[in-house]
Amino acid sequence: METTDKYTIRKQNELVILEEIIKSGPLSRAELAKICGLNKATVSEIVKTLIDRKLVTETGIGTSTQAGGRRPIILQFIAKAGLSISIDVGYNYIAFMLTYLDGSIIKEHYQENIKIDRHNVCKSILDIYHLCKEQAPPTEYGIIGIAIAIHGVTLNNEIIFTPYYDLNKLNLVEIIEKEADIPVLIENEANLSAIAELAYHSNFINLVSISIHSGIGAGIILDKELYYGKNGYAGEIGHTILFPGGKACPCGNRGCLEQYYSEKAILERFSLLNRKEQQSSFHQIAQAVEQNNEETIKLLKETAKYISIAINNVNNTYNPDVIFLNSELIRTIPSLLETIKEELTCFMINDIEVASSSLGNRAILIGATYLNIQHFLGIKSLYFSKEQIYNN
Repeated sequence: METTDKYTIRKQNELVILEEIIKSGPLSRAELAKICGLNKATVSEIVKTLIDRKLVTETGIGTSTQAGGRRPIILQFIAKAGLSISIDVGYNYIAFMLTYLDGSIIKEHYQENIKIDRHNVCKSILDIYHLCKEQAPPTEYGIIGIAIAIHGVTLNNEIIFTPYYDLNKLNLVEIIEKEADIPVLIENEANLSAIAELAYHSNFINLVSISIHSGIGAGIILDKELYYGKNGYAGEIGHTILFPGGKACPCGNRGCLEQYYSEKAILERFSLLNRKEQQSSFHQIAQAVEQNNEETIKLLKETAKYISIAINNVNNTYNPDVIFLNSELIRTIPSLLETIKEELTCFMINDIEVASSSLGNRAILIGATYLNIQHFLGIKSLYFSKEQIYNN
């Protein structure tokens, strides 16, 4: 029992030190000991293990203190020790990102106007895996895993409910792991967007990221932890009833928010207004606004009104530090965000920041990357910077 306890404590200390090197490095052993509250001998022993595992390297010699003495050796995380694949599986698109262990992007691709279903989703994912494997730069650990974003409810690495494509109960993890022979993680796309925001905005303790795509979902971070609820349905705000007895929804209710004001629903309504036979685009909506098309402006004002109701409900339920909106429509028509804010008249939201996600359409993939790397390293928290990702 005593041996087991010592091993557990040693492992916990190892993860604490690795996390601190990633977060605050480059650092010396003495700085690590002070920050982590461990003695220098313990830190040196653990650092040696991390160096042997090719996760940490000695990068040079730092400056000595005013008292003089030996100049410390500086330690740094080896970001290029391994690779992560993240994949966003939408109902009509698929996107992927290949990164190093600090989130810096090696390759990314977005393919739209395709139909994803249970018959082609596994092949589509495996095609991406094989492409990344062929083009991957050499690293110590190779591809450490695949993290997949699902537009629906997931729990315990299983797909529970997907309203807009037929992936319900598909054993995706088992199928992909059998072929790729690496760990596979799946997570709800709104949750991943929230994880990505936390990775960039570590000063926030509680945040909500509202994703408006084929549906409307909220990723909820409370005390820096993702909140799922009992069955994984926490944050399914798109299935709150807006119009009792209204349009039928795949969830079984009628009049759900996302049947009227998801991006999918708005594009369909815009097409009907303009008698378009083919799928409309956000660019076409923006053009219609520039041309002062009354019906389109009315549709967007209506959208702002009801999205603001959803934001009010989220705030009154969770009262987070910040609410991020992840929406291609808002990124295409930035004035829509201001219209939404004008509708937020309740005093209880006055000091809550409501902002469009600065991560754009990469948020889901960045969140999946975070999840993948965190799982591989075993650490509790990970912090990314835009400089790491965009300047690689």
